[in-house]
Amino acid sequence: MPVSTEPVRIPDERLSIERRADGTIVVRVRSEGPAQSRLPDAVFSFRCGDPQYAYWQGRLHDRTDRPAD
Repeated sequence: MPVSTEPVRIPDERLSIERRADGTIVVRVRSEGPAQSRLPDAVFSFRCGDPQYAYWQGRLHDRTDRPAD
């Protein structure tokens, strides 16, 4: 069975991405499922030099470059 090497992309509708004044990027992934059994949201922070910083900076940039609906 072939294994995919493509990373899983979290859907935009489940993400909140912000850049703080100090340059830190904060990513919140909203949990799914029934309200009574839903886990808390996952929150991550990335600073310049972190391995995933450029990825999340790109995702933030993609969101701010999109035309408004």
